[in-house]
Amino acid sequence: MTFKTKLFLEGDRSKAICSHCEGLVNTTFCRREVPFESGKGSVKDLLVAVCDVCGSIVATPAQSTPAIHEARRKAVKPIEAQLPAIYLDALDLAAHTIDQMSTTEFRKVLMTLYLHRYASGEYPAKELVSVSSIAKALFKERRGETRRRLSLKVTQHTADDLKALLQTTRMSQTEIIKSVIYKIQSDVLDIQKPSLMRELRTLAIVAA
Repeated sequence: MTFKTKLFLEGDRSKAICSHCEGLVNTTFCRREVPFESGKGSVKDLLVAVCDVCGSIVATPAQSTPAIHEARRKAVKPIEAQLPAIYLDALDLAAHTIDQMSTTEFRKVLMTLYLHRYASGEYPAKELVSVSSIAKALFKERRGETRRRLSLKVTQHTADDLKALLQTTRMSQTEIIKSVIYKIQSDVLDIQKPSLMRELRTLAIVAA
């Protein structure tokens, strides 16, 4: 249960359904450390409604939601791949084309955006499969060629997007990353749709 509209203070009283007590109970608002359901990570000093009978947390006021989202955002997951150096060069050139002041941190912004759009269906996931051979032809891999590691620390949401694409496309993580980088460089360096470029430049300003 989540309370809405009202600003609650420590010590405020209310009522809520307690699953442990199996009924409507009186509650008191206080600050607690609240663990995530996954068991990994927690939010400290979060204002919650606590059952006066058993002491269980039974509800969270709306004002506590941003703190929960921020804590989850910091609970990052690693996405890594060893790639021919040309892939990272292409990704960085795309970032530079969007915003000449961008750093390698903008790699994550671009990758996160495209992974989400493919996972959500905004872009067709099957496109990643179809462009895989194009990417390999454009960025030919030669024996002894320099390879570099792409390492991104992403949220659980982005990790879930990648997991969904792994299941949908039946591609490996490295293959998906290669296809996504190819699409980014194609959209930014070759096609340059005005609407997309405006969106990406705005994103670069916000992410800076």
